[in-house]
Amino acid sequence: MSTKPKSLLLLLNLVFWLGAPTWALSEAEIDEVLTAAEDKLSSTWARLQYPQSLSVSVQFMLLPDGGYSGAAVVGSCGNKSVDQQAINAVDSAVPFRRFSDSPFLVIATFDTKRDRVTCGMPGKGRGSSKADKKIAIQKKYHQNAISIVLDRISKAEKVMGKDDIRLFESFFFLGGEYKKLKDYSKSEEAYNRALNIVSKAKTATEAQKAKVLVALGEMYLDKGDTQNRENREKAEALFKEVTEMKEPGKEALASALENQAKLLYKDGKAKDADPLYARIKELRAKTNK
Repeated sequence: MSTKPKSLLLLLNLVFWLGAPTWALSEAEIDEVLTAAEDKLSSTWARLQYPQSLSVSVQFMLLPDGGYSGAAVVGSCGNKSVDQQAINAVDSAVPFRRFSDSPFLVIATFDTKRDRVTCGMPGKGRGSSKADKKIAIQKKYHQNAISIVLDRISKAEKVMGKDDIRLFESFFFLGGEYKKLKDYSKSEEAYNRALNIVSKAKTATEAQKAKVLVALGEMYLDKGDTQNRENREKAEALFKEVTEMKEPGKEALASALENQAKLLYKDGKAKDADPLYARIKELRAKTNK
């Protein structure tokens, strides 16, 4: 989080509200900055599996250096844990895209039933055509990637057989691509193929298995289930399995713990989640050394 003197923050707010700055950025360029902010926030937003959709709006000052200041909930969902998760998502998204202009206020809207966070400026409309076009391009990219990988797998299986450990990464990648397209049945199938391969291969490591279990668990959370807790329970069991492994690998263990912590926050058990976040921080510090 960017730290600025209080006097400077006050000045920035006064300039925004009283001065109506002359923007150096065009409307299209501002839209690109906001879209980039949406991408970062969407990646840090914990998708909480509530039966109903809870929406939180957070306002903050977006700074040219990629930082932010003054994040505050301006539209509470009525659940303090979810409100705090939205604030945490803003803090974790730093750095945002840099830009050459005056700081400006952003309102980010988080929804517990949506992956995508939406951003806008107070009192200023924003066209969605650019964002829609970007989503369409990304969808086409993932579809092309899937076609290429499926072709390579088909050829490789004829030479190496269907259970060769060298196919593990291809099926793992395939599961991730299908998940991005919300094709959860095919994502689950691909992850299970990867899991089957790594379970049979004598040369496979426990870390490889943990990697798939975490991804499969995250897929179940991503899928959600408004009718019952089945998907969450499947995910919880997979994360628990990883945390009980002897050598799951630091990154897979950190991811499993992080997902457990997010679910605890969802249940209003912040005190139970905080120790997990402390352990995650320690694990990732060791990983980055």
